[in-house]
Amino acid sequence: MQVIRFIRDANGARIAYATVGEGPLILCPAWWVSHVERDWEHPGFRRFFSRLAEGFRVVRYDRPGTGLSDRDVPPRTQADEVQLLATLADELGDSQFSLFAVSCAGPVALTYAAAHQERVRRLCFYGSYARGADIATPDLRDALTDLVKAHWGLGSVALTALFLPGAAPQDSEDFSRNQCDWANAPQAAQLLRLSCEMNAADVLSRVRAEALIIHRRKDRAIPLEAGQKLAAELPRARLITLDGDIHLPWIDGDAIADAVHSFLAGDEVRAAASAPLSGCRLDEANREIVLDGQRRPTTRLEYAVILALIQASGRVITRDEMLAEIWNTPFAGSNKVDAVVGSLRKKLGPFAASIETVTGHGYRFRGWKKAINDVH
Repeated sequence: MQVIRFIRDANGARIAYATVGEGPLILCPAWWVSHVERDWEHPGFRRFFSRLAEGFRVVRYDRPGTGLSDRDVPPRTQADEVQLLATLADELGDSQFSLFAVSCAGPVALTYAAAHQERVRRLCFYGSYARGADIATPDLRDALTDLVKAHWGLGSVALTALFLPGAAPQDSEDFSRNQCDWANAPQAAQLLRLSCEMNAADVLSRVRAEALIIHRRKDRAIPLEAGQKLAAELPRARLITLDGDIHLPWIDGDAIADAVHSFLAGDEVRAAASAPLSGCRLDEANREIVLDGQRRPTTRLEYAVILALIQASGRVITRDEMLAEIWNTPFAGSNKVDAVVGSLRKKLGPFAASIETVTGHGYRFRGWKKAINDVH
């Protein structure tokens, strides 16, 4: 469960922030457009940040002009964004904490960390940058912001194609609609321009916290080169490059969440995070099983069953529950579930044992397990 509270920024605007978990603080500077309540309804998003909140208190917030925060606000500046981060950090009261910055939150986190070295314990960046000039030329910046301002619906579709290339039609439609719901056209255009104009390059040498930069190799929204530059110029930084082109970290994001959590906990980043092609995972955006880098499409029922098992987080799901929730039928005793599970296990190959049979009850998923015996 997350808890939503509100504060006022330096200009008097009401700011919504959400807290989940208990422990040392991980503060997430606001990205693009967000909605702390509605974001939490997305299974992949909730799974990602729930993982980060294991042993931590994770705080996210909506910048002014978006989400649950006040919408009718003046144009934002980089200084405004940094001041808002400082205001929330002071409100939360932790003497030291870590920052997890996604996408355009990077320059804000860097500027704050350079000015408050004593408070920032560790820095983690995903799909981020230091210079807005590294992510879009002035012509591209102007074209995108003009499109968003002139027709936010078309602009949102264009941005969705950058953030979620290859996503299922329904996922793309949902994300496009959410962007339009969570900020109006003038605010979205101004925040997009701000993302392309922010610059923290002049403060990089003053950042003393240990840093981890994570970037997907074919990210279309923020090019890999921007992350590489950040890693090269930021003291005490290291870079992990992942396969894929999805910009949002919570889509197909288990390895990313594990890497972020391990780093911020002070542990060695797991090898699986630096080589995610080895092993098995579910690509929720494309509804495919990715087995040792090879993609295996799932049927609608296969996807629904494996997703339900993963989201149950180790809880046994009975056959009757699956029939009611996935097949929308109360008929008990059917072998429909067993048939789909059997089909899934064939596609999982050496990871078939990841779906455990709990005799007399149903099925359970407790993490990806590589085994070839006892798969029935």
